Amino acid sequence: MAEHRLDNLLAPRSVAIVGASDRPGSTGRAMMDMARLDGYEGPVYAVNPRLEGLDGARCYPDLAALPEVPEHVVIGVASRFVEQILDQAIALGVRSATIFAACYLEGDEHPALPQRLRNKALAAGMALCGANCMGFYTPRMGLRVASMPSPPGLRPGGIAWIAQSGSAFGALAHNDRRLGFSLCVSTGMELVTTVADYMDWALAQAETRVIGLFLETVRDPQAFMRALETAQAARIPVVALKVGRTERSAQMAVSHTGAIAGNDAAYAAVFRRYGVTRVADMDEMAATLALFDTPRQVAPGRLGTVHDSGGERELVVDLAEEIGLEFAELGPATRTELARHLDPGLTPENPLDAYGTGHDVVARNAAMIAALVNDPAVAMGFFMSDPRDGYGYAGQYTEGLIRAAGMTGKPLALVTNYSMTDEREFAQQLLRHGLPLIRGTRNALLAARHVMAWRDHLARAPAAASSLPEAGAARARLATGAALSEYEALEMLAGFGIDSPRMVRIDGADDLAAALARLRFPVVLKTAAGHAHKSDVGGVVLNLPDAGAAQAAYEEMAARLGPKALVAEMAPKGTELALGSVWDEGFGPVVLISAGGVLVEFLGDSVAALAPFDAAEALRLLREMRVFRLLQGVRGAETADLRALAEAIAAFSRMVASLGEACAEIDINPLLCTSEGPLALDGLIVPRKAG
Repeated sequence: MAEHRLDNLLAPRSVAIVGASDRPGSTGRAMMDMARLDGYEGPVYAVNPRLEGLDGARCYPDLAALPEVPEHVVIGVASRFVEQILDQAIALGVRSATIFAACYLEGDEHPALPQRLRNKALAAGMALCGANCMGFYTPRMGLRVASMPSPPGLRPGGIAWIAQSGSAFGALAHNDRRLGFSLCVSTGMELVTTVADYMDWALAQAETRVIGLFLETVRDPQAFMRALETAQAARIPVVALKVGRTERSAQMAVSHTGAIAGNDAAYAAVFRRYGVTRVADMDEMAATLALFDTPRQVAPGRLGTVHDSGGERELVVDLAEEIGLEFAELGPATRTELARHLDPGLTPENPLDAYGTGHDVVARNAAMIAALVNDPAVAMGFFMSDPRDGYGYAGQYTEGLIRAAGMTGKPLALVTNYSMTDEREFAQQLLRHGLPLIRGTRNALLAARHVMAWRDHLARAPAAASSLPEAGAARARLATGAALSEYEALEMLAGFGIDSPRMVRIDGADDLAAALARLRFPVVLKTAAGHAHKSDVGGVVLNLPDAGAAQAAYEEMAARLGPKALVAEMAPKGTELALGSVWDEGFGPVVLISAGGVLVEFLGDSVAALAPFDAAEALRLLREMRVFRLLQGVRGAETADLRALAEAIAAFSRMVASLGEACAEIDINPLLCTSEGPLALDGLIVPRKAG
């Protein structure tokens, strides 16, 4: 395998541990014990000027005294000594190091220690894990770079677990022996080496099947997106638990990491572009990683499940509907085959209640699981039960699943409906046959949904290539920094293909008659005095039927809010959306679609995507929204022209991409979706401030 720039960090041929100790319970003792716990065969040099020997080998006073320049130096000393050790390592030509200390010093000079360490390592071309991290594990080498003891038995496998939380790092690496890893790393402060760099290394390892991320922030957004693009091209899924979604947790993330958490909509858009699976908690993460870490490829179709309980089968059906997971409809041949093995009174269907008399359980279960999963409509299969070590039926279920695996190439898993059962022996037995055991009904169903969504993402046709519109004049207008009026905003939108009702701007009472002569009644009157929320100040009057009504409404509004106004033709009936964009400093232009009008702040019904994208992607975005049913004309709502709407949203995304960093924000609310196409009824465009 070609050498990777992080091999010296994550797969070093020799390691020096500065701060090694013989004192039981100390960090120095733990560093030495952990380095060889899993069988690392390279030299591990102990460095401590107060010791002559350690563990039957020489202990060296400093790095310069070592018999060779180590590939990796573990700096396990207090913060006040870290810079001195790093200077020694750089002077010797060491290429990588791990720093456990937090590296904050009271009364520190400027720049502070973390920045000094970063500057020095970057200048020397040195990779750094940390500072303020818990180290990393490379299971295929048997190497653990760690500052505290952890249990043995880490299993090599296909999961690269990259966590910005030390506790999250340990939660999976130290507790769940059903998971097998190609890498486990606690990234810490990421002074030099970032999440994107670790991803790049993991993607270069043949054993990596899936990458799991615990993210508080992304310090190098462009490198992160390049890593995601590489993963997508290699068909390696990425699963992310991104915290900081709420305002309060985002503030906590800033205080914890020292880096801005970022706009969560931007993360959602990036994840969408590259097919990243987003999970909500650690249990869902573990289940999803376990299901992805299998050599079996998910087939077309939907989920198939077999149960040993009618009641728990009903539970699964309820939960599946709640999370939007559908079951496959079995064909006649499959139902006939299943009926041969079922006891009287049981129905050959999916999900399948297969509980019987206990006669020939292994063979019957194997036959039923294989028959159900091999149906062309089934993508993958679960046997869902409550297995526990020492329980007779559980052993038979396990053996039946293993036999079924020999009769199908589709993914299979044993699922516990109760996550607290002790089934470690059965889990290890299944793993020897490449079959995961997943704890918890909801976790398993979510994992199945994620795996099939990744399959669908990979199968999706590439977006149609399209050139971006010319935006020179619009960018020049935005470059002035002056705010755009509603009229100017709608005019700019129209230039990019986002239509509005016919509209006339007036500066005083003398302009009103001429304006009305150019429009069809009924009309709407809006103040042009620059109020962000016109309706809140009585600045909008709808459905004016004639010139007399328009004149009266104008006189009243002008007396309160000033003479400048807009007069526009009333729009037809339709469903309201809000269409907007923000410029994210890290990830670029992000398009947001949400329920519109007064509902935008209350429904929480929104989706986000990186700009630009095509009409097919725009339609997929709409289909994910709850308001999509209204667009289809339910409950008396006007049926929207979905094709025209998708084209308009795609055109908006191209506009946003063309404007780029010149535009900080765009808000069209409402975007009225009618049977004749969408209309922007109100628009706000905010230039990006220079600098």
